[in-house]
Amino acid sequence: MLVYVNHFLFEPAQGLDQIMEFVAKWVGQRAKSYVDASRLAEGIRELKLKDGSTLSSRATWSHDKGKTYPFWFCAQLSHRDEKIAGRRWITEIGLHQGAEGQSIECSLLLRTDEISARVTASIQVTRPKLVEQLIQSCNPLGQTPGLKVKQLTLESASAFLREVERDERSYPIVILSANRDNEYPVAAERLRSILVGLADVVRVPAEEDTFAIEELVGRRFMAFGGALNILFPGRQGDRGLFYETVLLRPDEIADLLESGHSIESEVLSTITHRTNLPFSWRHISPEKVRQAALRAQLAQMIERAKASDQLEEIKEYVALLEFSDKELQSKDKELARIRSNYEEKEQEVRALQADITNLKHALSGVQSSEDEGVYLAEFLAPLRDSVAAIRNGRPSLQQTVDLIATLYSDRLVFLETAKGSAKESDRGGFRQGAKAFDLLQKLATEYWQQLADGKSDQQAKAVFGQNAYAANEASTLSNDGKRRRTFSYHGRDFLMEKHLKHGVKDSVAETLRVHFEWLAHERKIIVGHCGKHLDF
Repeated sequence: MLVYVNHFLFEPAQGLDQIMEFVAKWVGQRAKSYVDASRLAEGIRELKLKDGSTLSSRATWSHDKGKTYPFWFCAQLSHRDEKIAGRRWITEIGLHQGAEGQSIECSLLLRTDEISARVTASIQVTRPKLVEQLIQSCNPLGQTPGLKVKQLTLESASAFLREVERDERSYPIVILSANRDNEYPVAAERLRSILVGLADVVRVPAEEDTFAIEELVGRRFMAFGGALNILFPGRQGDRGLFYETVLLRPDEIADLLESGHSIESEVLSTITHRTNLPFSWRHISPEKVRQAALRAQLAQMIERAKASDQLEEIKEYVALLEFSDKELQSKDKELARIRSNYEEKEQEVRALQADITNLKHALSGVQSSEDEGVYLAEFLAPLRDSVAAIRNGRPSLQQTVDLIATLYSDRLVFLETAKGSAKESDRGGFRQGAKAFDLLQKLATEYWQQLADGKSDQQAKAVFGQNAYAANEASTLSNDGKRRRTFSYHGRDFLMEKHLKHGVKDSVAETLRVHFEWLAHERKIIVGHCGKHLDF
C-alpha cells in the first residue's frame, strides 16, 4: 500500500554529500546501526542491520570517476512492523542532480507490503522523520509549501484569496480556526511539520472577526469555531472552475479523537489520497536509477564503438545499441502520455463528483410517507391559504414569512422578533406583500446559493439589483440604533446591518426592511427583523 510520497528541491551548503550524511544517519538511528555515507552513495547490494531491517542502494557511480552527472541515487530501507505480523514497511529516498552545483531533486516514498490479504489491520498515515531533518538543514527552495505557518487576518484576506485562486497553485491549503475557548483542533506548527512539501497551513487568529473575513473570501474558503478546512487546487469543469474542499467540523474532530485517531494523520491521509499517485510518478525509485545507469552505459558503449578503428566490423552492434536506446526513450514517452491521459480522466471524475454533490444539495428535501397524509393536510392548510394569497397578489407579510420559513426551513431562520415585526406591519395595513415575497424568495434561493457555493457577499448581493440590498446603514448608527438592529440567536448577539429594502416613505404600509445575517458554519441566513424601517 502506498502510504506517503513527497518531492523536494534542495540547495544544501555541502551539496549531495550533506544529504547523504543525513540519510545514512537517519538509517543508522532507525536501525540502531552505523551506516557509512560514502559506501551508501556508491551503492549497496544488500546490508542486514542489527534490528533485522535491510538496506540497499543504487547510484550512477563510476569507480574510476566517482559521481557522474547527471547523478541518480536511491536508497531503500525495509523493516518489519513491530505490532502487525505479516507487514513490512519500505522507505525509499531518491536523489537526482543534473550537474555539479545545481539544485538537488529529492523524493521520499513510504509504503507497506503485506504477505497476504489476511493482513487487514488499519494503517495510521505518517511521514518519515527524515523529511523534517532535511527541511531544517538542507535549504529547501522557496516554492516548497509548508515552510512556515501563515496567518489569515482581515488585513491579509484579499491576498489569501488571490493565492487560493491562483492558477499556478498545485498544492492544498489547510485552514485552522479556534473554538470559543480559543483552542485549535491541532497545533499549527505540528501540522505544518507533517504536511511540509505537500500543503500550506494557514491559521486564523482567535481574536480575528471571522465573519468579516468570510465576507471577503467566501464561505467555502474559510473555517469557523474550531473547524478545519482543506482547500485543494482549482480544477476546470463543465460548469467552470471548481475547488474541492474537505471540512472537518468540531463534532467530527471530537469523534475522531474519541475513537483514538490522530487529527494530523487524518489530514495527512486526506491529502495524500490525492497526491500520492502523481508524486509516485516523479519518485526517483530504484528502477528509475537502474534505467539511468543502463542508459549511461549504452551511451558510453555507443561512443566507444563509434570511436573504434574497426567500425565496419561492429556497425551492426552499434545499430543495435542505438535501437535499444531509442526503444527506451519511446517507452518513456508512451508512459508520459498514459499518465497525462489518466490525470485528465481523474479531473473529469472529480468535476462530475462535484456536480453530483451540488445536485444532491439542490434536491435536498424530505418526502413524507403515506401514513402521514392526514397530519400533513392539517399542517399545510394555512400554507395553502398563503399560496392562494400570493397568487392573487395580496398576501399579508405574515403569510409571506410563514410560507418562506416553511419552504426554506433548511436555509432561513426567522427569529421571533422577525415574526413579531411582520405582524406589526400587517396591523399597520402593509400593502407590499408581493414585493416582500419576491425579495425573501431571492434571499432564500439565489442569494443563499451564491453564499453556499463560497461566493463573497459582494458577489451574492448582485441578485437583488441595485437598490434592494444594503450591506450596512447609510447613516451612522446611534447606540439605540445598534440596539434595535441587534438580535439574539442561540445565545449569541448579532448586529444585523445587512438588510433588504423597499420604499422610502415613513409608512408602515409602504415600507419594508429585512435585517439578516449569514452564518457560514450553519449554512443558514438568520432574519432578525422583517417589517417597518428601524430608526437610526
